[in-house]
Amino acid sequence: MSLQDLQNNAIGILSNMPARTPAQVRLVLRTVLPLYPDLSETISEGQIEEAARQIEASLSISMSDASTIQVKFEQWLPGRRASLIPYYYDRYRRHLANRGFGSAVLGVLDKDTDKIVGLMHDPEKQGRWARRGLVVGHVQSGKTANYTGVICKAADYGYKFIVILTGIQEDLRVQTQERIEEGFTGISSEATTGRDSAIGVGLYGLEKRPICLTTRADDFRATTRDLGVSLQSLSEPLVLVMKKNSRTLANLIEWLEIRNRQAGARISSIPMLLIDDEADNASVNVSKNDDSPSAINDRIRQLLDSFDKNVYLGYTATPFANIFIDPISRDEMEREDLFPRDFIISLDAPTNYVGASRIFPESGDLHDTLTTVDDHIDLLPEKHKISHPLTQIPESLKEAVRTFVLARAIRLLRGQDKSHSSMLVNASRFNDVQTKLTGLVADLMNTIRSACMGHAGLPEKQALRDPEMNRLHEVWESQFEGRLPETWSDVQAALVRAAGPIEVRKVNSKSPDKLDYRRYKNDGLHVIAIGGFALSRGFTLEGLTVSYFLRNSMMYDTLLQMGRWFGYRDGYADVCRIFMTEEAIDWYAHISEAIDELRDEFNRMERAGAQPVDFGLKVRAHPESLIVTARNKMRSGQRVNHSVSLSEKLIETTRLRTDAIAANRKVLSSLLTSLSDLGNPDQSNDFGYLWKGMQVAPLVRNFVNSFQNHDDVALITQSEPVNAYIKARELEELERWDICLFSPPTGNKSSTSFGPFTPNSQSRSSLWKRSSAGIDYIAVSGKALRVGGRGQVKAGMSADERGAAEREWGAASDIPDWQYIKLRTRPLLMLHVLDVWDKEKDKEKSNSPTETSVVAWGIAFPKSGHETTEVTYVVNTTWWAENYGSPQDDADED
Repeated sequence: MSLQDLQNNAIGILSNMPARTPAQVRLVLRTVLPLYPDLSETISEGQIEEAARQIEASLSISMSDASTIQVKFEQWLPGRRASLIPYYYDRYRRHLANRGFGSAVLGVLDKDTDKIVGLMHDPEKQGRWARRGLVVGHVQSGKTANYTGVICKAADYGYKFIVILTGIQEDLRVQTQERIEEGFTGISSEATTGRDSAIGVGLYGLEKRPICLTTRADDFRATTRDLGVSLQSLSEPLVLVMKKNSRTLANLIEWLEIRNRQAGARISSIPMLLIDDEADNASVNVSKNDDSPSAINDRIRQLLDSFDKNVYLGYTATPFANIFIDPISRDEMEREDLFPRDFIISLDAPTNYVGASRIFPESGDLHDTLTTVDDHIDLLPEKHKISHPLTQIPESLKEAVRTFVLARAIRLLRGQDKSHSSMLVNASRFNDVQTKLTGLVADLMNTIRSACMGHAGLPEKQALRDPEMNRLHEVWESQFEGRLPETWSDVQAALVRAAGPIEVRKVNSKSPDKLDYRRYKNDGLHVIAIGGFALSRGFTLEGLTVSYFLRNSMMYDTLLQMGRWFGYRDGYADVCRIFMTEEAIDWYAHISEAIDELRDEFNRMERAGAQPVDFGLKVRAHPESLIVTARNKMRSGQRVNHSVSLSEKLIETTRLRTDAIAANRKVLSSLLTSLSDLGNPDQSNDFGYLWKGMQVAPLVRNFVNSFQNHDDVALITQSEPVNAYIKARELEELERWDICLFSPPTGNKSSTSFGPFTPNSQSRSSLWKRSSAGIDYIAVSGKALRVGGRGQVKAGMSADERGAAEREWGAASDIPDWQYIKLRTRPLLMLHVLDVWDKEKDKEKSNSPTETSVVAWGIAFPKSGHETTEVTYVVNTTWWAENYGSPQDDADED
């Protein structure tokens, strides 16, 4: 038994106590400790105190109820709740409580699962019916725990045929099978004797036993035994955990037809629930012809259509592709697609969840988790071929491996030595390159292990004479010293036990290596996992502590799903580290804010009584949804018509052509000369030169049109669609403008004058890049891929408008720009003069800027009362593949 088991037991007891003082926590802990004799003999007072603090933290965890957008629907669940004895859900709730789930979190789970099951149909409802819904969670936030609760509750109310579709990888299917056995069936498919078969919820009773036609060893097979009874005679639920494989799904459909004994007829008396985990992956129809859907999508439709009573419930953290399903699409058999037409539910995450907003923004409490990688280009660039000759690994990867060894030593000192610990290396999609990486990392790990065994037991000065021990100490100083309560002498003493069990495994579709954590439940699996797609979606890396990430996709869903470092890190969040490039950090910061804005939009639409189709239209009209639209419609140099709404949006020129720098200075000079002729600006230390309420829409359009933007790269700021949006509204809501030429007091005087003004420049670190068309451009960087600084969108707003935005947000600080933009009444044209450094050559800005007085712009648009405007963008296929990745970039290749 581990210290974590002790903590979970104590939490289960304390959760049922009305008052939980620090003294009671420690009393319960010491009362339970004798139940773990092996642990009680070795545990120290310091570890007991650390366990008590962890219990106190766990008991303070809270979460908010889920939000819902739905069509009108008659509630049925409250009426049946009084007469129901919840056998399956009651077992599951007791199981979670014993695993350390606090009463507050369990209470929200009760309400959320009631809400979801209540939006499905009453399984006893007669006639033919179907429901389509989507549950949106956070990456690695516990969606499996939620849908297991939904399954338990659905079974209690009478759903009899339950299918869980996992991703396309067998490892993920096996992991899900294990969790369903623990959380629903209560019986292990690996047990060799009946005495050993009860696991998880089965330890609380096996009076009812669902039939499970899949095992940890096998997906569904066409040769599955006969049930012994007809489908219509099932007394307990039948459950299957399956990969999204068209052949396997076809086998199930054929098996159902045979068992139904009525070829072609639907199964009428059995309510069916299909849980689609990772619903945006493989399930969505990617066929260009809606009448002829892609194979897996078609099989899912067929499976649902086999039952007169069916529910499709998708789960995902990245709903972009699902929202873009055509709500009225049907195939040639009149089977509807999987758009969540009936309800979309947005789950909140508990307060102990580690998500993007805690890591990537500079204000995040775990921002120090990040370490920038900038030494990999020559050895392991993000874009490389299958034949890439990898003979050594970057120093940054060596530092990451050493960081993992040290982090494991720290966790060992905290009593977490028997808890799983993992390191992720996701640096190539090619199996061959992963194989080379595995060999090189294993060689390094052998060197570290030998050094620890030979020298860690010596006095500090003697130990550090060894080169590898000295390197470990240097990493300790750079990553941990002064930030943690542990000392180097403590860590050094634990290094042999920390490094000894660490294995290096390659995890992909062709590798025999598996991350079979369940086989190491007594002592924990301690692994450096090297892979690509197999580690990028759905699969949970238990105890993930250090991540090394070099992938270059910019697709929102792909990037978020690759973020296996999100999740729960109770007791060791302060030792977790993420190694990635500056550009990837910028993209994750950008995505973090975009996702937060999307969730805020969801909550606003819930309050307004919107329906799923309304939310789908709203998301599709967001300017950045062009990424998803264009991905599904790409042709070489295609013009993509797209209904875009810039209402309450900020757009900025983050990609600036180097051959247009001089010309764009003249464009800005011309605009500022015209503005000065119309009136003198206000001047302030906060912003610079500010014109308020000017009737200058034609001037703004002329400026946007004359500014030479890199249209192939900066899709959202292409002049034609932006000006089309302005022109459609310039006689009404976009008639009067605020315009600000920013001139921060801390900046240096610009080397160039612009008309009558010489503003102070803003400093930016950026990347110098070349597009596929051979055009050099500056990728203006900074957190969240921003040109402007946070808070600049407040320029021109009245004190009342700012105050209203701040009161609505509810927090005193860290208010995002989009919150202010929601309260703007006039558009703001933001004019920037930048001094730009090449961060690859001069990351610390120790020399003169690479380019001075570079002009950029942004526009913050107020809320629009008009319908969205159909505009035309031009997208370049070659550039798209280079920057956003081609479809095969999301999968491993030979």
